[in-house]
Amino acid sequence: MLIVDDEPDIRGILAFTLEDSGFEVREAADGAEAIAALRAMPPDCLVLDLMMPGVDGFGVLRSRRQLGLAPETRILIVTAKTAERDYVRGWELGADEYLTKPFDPDHLVDKVRELLDTSLDELQARRETELQKAELLERLESAFSRPRVGPR
Repeated sequence: MLIVDDEPDIRGILAFTLEDSGFEVREAADGAEAIAALRAMPPDCLVLDLMMPGVDGFGVLRSRRQLGLAPETRILIVTAKTAERDYVRGWELGADEYLTKPFDPDHLVDKVRELLDTSLDELQARRETELQKAELLERLESAFSRPRVGPR
């Protein structure tokens, strides 16, 4: 397991929670460290913050894809970002699940276990479904935001 967050306290909480549940944990303080760690030894699961200075979480996901790093690694985004476009961007770049900060430690452990128990094909299908839902939602929002023409 690789935890990537620029905030030492949050990284520590994540590490303690996952180690206490029996997971072996490595840590990275930023995106550049994360990419180096993915190259050195791909983890089973990547717990990734999005908002970091320098290479952010999206940059880590882009680099992972472009460099072909850790293709079987499950990716759990743990972030304070809650905008739909951020979720969509993450799914497009290969994220498998999201958890928003602040998070419940037990829920974090459950999400990690669920990801590790889910096949890569199932995770890909889930990502595609989420992207389709986002596209439909965008179309609906666009349709209802257009000015009406004619009598009301």
